[in-house]
Amino acid sequence: MDIVSPKGFLYSIAKAQIKYPDRYDIALIYSKKPAQIAGVFTTNQIKAAPVKICMKRIRSGIAQAVVLNSGNANACTGKKGIEDALKITDYLAEKLNINTHYIFPLSTGVIGMPMPVDRILNALNDLIKNLGNAQPMQVAEAIMTTDTFPKITFRQIQTPSPITILGICKGAGMISPNMATMLCTVLTDAKISSDLMKEALKDAVAQSFNSITVDGDMSTNDTVLMLANGESDIKIERKTALWKQFKSALSDLCSELSKMIVKDGEGATKFVTIIVKEAKTTQEARRVARAVANSLLVKTALYGNDPNWGRIIAAVGYSGVPVKEERIEIYINGICLFQKGLPTMKEEELKESLKQKEIEVLINLNSGKGQTKIFTTDLSEEYVRINSAYRT
Repeated sequence: MDIVSPKGFLYSIAKAQIKYPDRYDIALIYSKKPAQIAGVFTTNQIKAAPVKICMKRIRSGIAQAVVLNSGNANACTGKKGIEDALKITDYLAEKLNINTHYIFPLSTGVIGMPMPVDRILNALNDLIKNLGNAQPMQVAEAIMTTDTFPKITFRQIQTPSPITILGICKGAGMISPNMATMLCTVLTDAKISSDLMKEALKDAVAQSFNSITVDGDMSTNDTVLMLANGESDIKIERKTALWKQFKSALSDLCSELSKMIVKDGEGATKFVTIIVKEAKTTQEARRVARAVANSLLVKTALYGNDPNWGRIIAAVGYSGVPVKEERIEIYINGICLFQKGLPTMKEEELKESLKQKEIEVLINLNSGKGQTKIFTTDLSEEYVRINSAYRT
């Protein structure tokens, strides 16, 4: 698939030797003119230096560049971590002749390691010199850590001048709802206010990045930024057909990217959809779904093709949501395994079905109208291998 970039954005990549000596690990996204910006950030109380800077700068509603690096999270690095991130954006601002507060730093990688600022500053010269020579796909590749493939997609809305929305993200591990561990930059040439864009982004994230989990761990660096530079000259306003189209396209784009993250879950062999229906409230449905999705016993059972519904109902029981055992129904791939407080003795029917790469777990609480859907993975020996060797 050929990726289409929104009008007015330029890209470059460079080798800063942050973690590895010979790979592209830093990228620059630049808007030819100042853009409107909206963002959503990690809910982890421990926030990386770049996140703190972005959260302050986003208040202005204006951005012109995003600088992204892999290999070092610049998290838990104290005052120096902030200073290092500011050095990077200040240097770029001077060379690009733009306001430093319009530059947003994003980092991903190992926590607690100092940034190799000198090497990064040298690489910034290459970024500036080669600005416009890279493609969005190369940016997606430069920010990969344990990812096995780049995550990028786009949507277009057909108007007299087409509106393009492009999404670039990374993520494979330390993924949990309320912002999975990942960086995501969404770019569009639509003309839209930062407030309206924030509303659309918040809704899109709730249905996508906040509805996935790989390992239940929440990162210090999770960030979704969205920039709109207006280069299409098509204005989006509330309560119009175009507003609905824009929101739908953005939600669809974020949903596709979030599913890419789950499918690339570290060591994952299965893509698992957890559906909870008829809870008292949507909030209670989400609590049950997360308990099941994050259960190591459920994940390992799915990896082993084991129809162990007992682990699912145990997770429902410890989710903290009041439930009535006799009302609960559990289905895997459409086969009912538990109903009216008793097993259905249909496990043998399910064994062949569990060998599929996509699994659906449906839990009906029969207690109300709340419902939700969360995407997750199984858990294999490969996950342990990847994460035990991450810093070596």
